[in-house]
Amino acid sequence: AVVSTQSTGDSDFDEMKDRLKKRIVVPNLVEPEKSPYGTPATYVNLVADHLTDSFDFNTVKDGLCQFKHFKTVIGDINLHFIHMVGSEEKKNTPIILLHGWPSTVWEFNKSIPLLVEQGYTVVAPSLPGHGFTDPPTVTGVSPSVMACAYHKLMLKLGYKRFIVHGGDWGAIIGSLITYMYPESVIGLHNTMNYMNFGWRQILQTLVGAVFPSLVYTSEKEKRFMHPMFKFGERMYRSFAYFHIQSVLPDSYGYGMVDSPVGLIGWIGTTYAIASSPRDLTKTMMANLQDGLKNFGLDNACANISIFWAVKSAQASMRIYYEFYWNDLELLRNFSIPDVPVAISNFPNEIIHLTKFTSWTTFNNIKQYNYHDHGGHFAHIDNTEAVVGDLTSFIQKIQ
Repeated sequence: AVVSTQSTGDSDFDEMKDRLKKRIVVPNLVEPEKSPYGTPATYVNLVADHLTDSFDFNTVKDGLCQFKHFKTVIGDINLHFIHMVGSEEKKNTPIILLHGWPSTVWEFNKSIPLLVEQGYTVVAPSLPGHGFTDPPTVTGVSPSVMACAYHKLMLKLGYKRFIVHGGDWGAIIGSLITYMYPESVIGLHNTMNYMNFGWRQILQTLVGAVFPSLVYTSEKEKRFMHPMFKFGERMYRSFAYFHIQSVLPDSYGYGMVDSPVGLIGWIGTTYAIASSPRDLTKTMMANLQDGLKNFGLDNACANISIFWAVKSAQASMRIYYEFYWNDLELLRNFSIPDVPVAISNFPNEIIHLTKFTSWTTFNNIKQYNYHDHGGHFAHIDNTEAVVGDLTSFIQKIQ
């Protein structure tokens, strides 16, 4: 069914602004520039004030309304997706774009027009509980279940073979589509370099920490990951949310559905920190400011507004629980032997793996690029590089 986003959120956005105006102004319990305890109050107040005083919600509606939106029921999922049909010349290379957490299809707001201008057909679904796909009404909707649903969606649209592109959970779900339905996938392109959790991958990573020349294939690759202890510390500091959302997603979710301050403090921080260098010599606030320069305050507010309007923050976090309890064993041992794969690496990405290590999961890597700018949400902070890598990969494998 065709759906419209034009009526989305006016009253909800007004309610959010009203609540933020009446909020208890979060105090700085320590020097704001030196807070080591998580999201600084300075950041929460910065985003809250921008949402209240400056941000225009109409930019979100106008941005989304440039696309055609649909909904369809697949299994237990009432699935929202964008579907933009390209040229006849490129009808045989449709692309499915898959986002992750805490993102929405807003992430592709600049990429979809660039792809469609080049003639590509684009399908961009919203993850369950993210944006406009309804929250699951049953348990067990894990990444592998989502992969199955997206495969069925593409077949339902008439695309028997297609290109898969993903970042964050989209990279994992896209990899699962490729693993489960290799006959349907022309090629897989990821912006988050994901591997399975087998002992070989862990061993290779540890060897690279001690003997870099045995694992790293270039100075740029070495710069992304070495020295390993710094990379590990950045990961440790950044991944507390992963454990919490893998075991108690609803416990934190209530506060975000009920309070825009809670939403800013948890989800709203991720956009900035995952777009920053996470420099251990800098304070949390300084890293957040660096990240906001890359991601953009308006883009953060756009995603926060969508999550608030559809009250989906709580449901969105359940993907971590479902992954941990349903799919972890599957992803420990899977590999993709034949389907062509491309990987784009960005310096501020939260996960970096060497090409050598990646080969143990993806056995047919055709393109492996490094970029000097960009982070976890590269569609937003380095759109041209992502789209350029994706289209050049398609041309290589055709």
